Amino acid sequence: MGLTLTRLWSVWVARARRRRLRSRSSSQRSVARSHSDDSSSGRGSIADESMFIDASDSLWLQHTREMPILGRGSPVASLPQDLLLRIFSFLDVVSLGRAAQVSRRWHDLALHGSNWQRVDLFEFQMAIEGYVVEQMSKRTLSLFLLSSLSSLFSSSISSSIPLPLFPPPSYNYTLSRKFCLNCPHMEKLILSKCVRITDRSCESLSKNCLNLLHLNLSSCRSITNKSCEHLGEGCNRLEHIDLSYCTVSLEGVEQLVKGCPGLRHIILTYCREIDDASLKLIGKNCKRLLSLDIKGCKRVSDRGVQALSEDCCELESLSVSNCDTLTDASLKKVAAHCHSLRILEATSCSHFSDVGFQALATGCNDLQRMDLEECSLITDQTLSSLALNCPNLQSLALSHCERITDNGIRHLVGGACFETLQVLELDNCPLITDHTLEMLRGCVTLRRLEIFDCQMVSRNGIHRLERLRPDMKVHAFFPPQTPPPAASQQARTICKCCTLL
Repeated sequence: MGLTLTRLWSVWVARARRRRLRSRSSSQRSVARSHSDDSSSGRGSIADESMFIDASDSLWLQHTREMPILGRGSPVASLPQDLLLRIFSFLDVVSLGRAAQVSRRWHDLALHGSNWQRVDLFEFQMAIEGYVVEQMSKRTLSLFLLSSLSSLFSSSISSSIPLPLFPPPSYNYTLSRKFCLNCPHMEKLILSKCVRITDRSCESLSKNCLNLLHLNLSSCRSITNKSCEHLGEGCNRLEHIDLSYCTVSLEGVEQLVKGCPGLRHIILTYCREIDDASLKLIGKNCKRLLSLDIKGCKRVSDRGVQALSEDCCELESLSVSNCDTLTDASLKKVAAHCHSLRILEATSCSHFSDVGFQALATGCNDLQRMDLEECSLITDQTLSSLALNCPNLQSLALSHCERITDNGIRHLVGGACFETLQVLELDNCPLITDHTLEMLRGCVTLRRLEIFDCQMVSRNGIHRLERLRPDMKVHAFFPPQTPPPAASQQARTICKCCTLL
């Protein structure tokens, strides 16, 4: 930390002295004046400083290490506060803590609120104590963002006091309440995997953090519909909410969307109780919704997706993966109303076919990323429609689409997305051969290709593609070769049970 400040100070002083020395008309008088000043102050001769002008920065750094960087007469003390704060902004949490122990002025500089607006406590998750977080929250007046707060709530509040396996709720509620009281201007809070966060924490958020815009509560198993009710009552400015794997149903969604009509991003991954009525409420109250993730919500059917598509015409991202009851009717309705759709995740939607994707490609020409893994009904016709109507397609996942052939890849490469495609996944596509590799070799924008378990693709084809396109990452896997018949026969004769079978 001291070396970092010394180098920053050296660079700044170097530039200042260059400008000053160049502006002087007579180098002789400047040398004499500098020599007299240095001799009176006892800092050394001007010959030492003149080495900096003609020598490299390494010599200057060696010289400046001998200069005091602390105290009233130090060069750092003469710098303006804005410049010092700029220097301190490059320090990490540990260096800031050490700098705060140097002097009273450095203590104020190191603990200035501008240095503690974004804090990452991931490396100290097992040792940090609750009062430390409380002090940091008091210094963060405008924005408080913890990158990894989960271990802080889920492990212990004090490293010196072990907690039981299931501690009382007062532990997590007390700490989260301190955040809420000390951070009234908090805009973004990530509490992912904080298993001890409960509905009481959301109640405190709704009463004290009225400016909250982004809230991540994914995998907080104790969050229920009561939390949605509290957030709807107090956090009316909320734009992003993540309730993945939480116990949320129709009642909670209703309270949330009615109180927060400005929601733009809603994530409800594997919320088992979400149904068609929930999607209808979202579409009715959140007209400006941009992204929706209902992955794994198996109670959702075509009626819910159709109602949502009619109301949320600005939708840009939709994830319906593992919603295995959806059919082409949902894709047709999305294509008719959501013309701004850019991202579609439809993994394991086994009822989607070429009819739905052809309608989607025609109505949503701005598609950029599509995940169609395990959509087993699609054929080369889907690729032909995408190549013809989607010129901005960048990523396409076709793993386990067993009806895709080289002809479909030929349409894709020769279509409008030839100059934009960057990622292509063809895992477990048994009809793909080396001809696909030859065609993809000319796709200059392609950066990643996955062809795991493609039985018709040879090792020589892979090696040839890697040699001709070193900039492309080719991920391939070949199963072990079958043992020779002689070895197989010998192995069967060893065991009498296998011989009988």
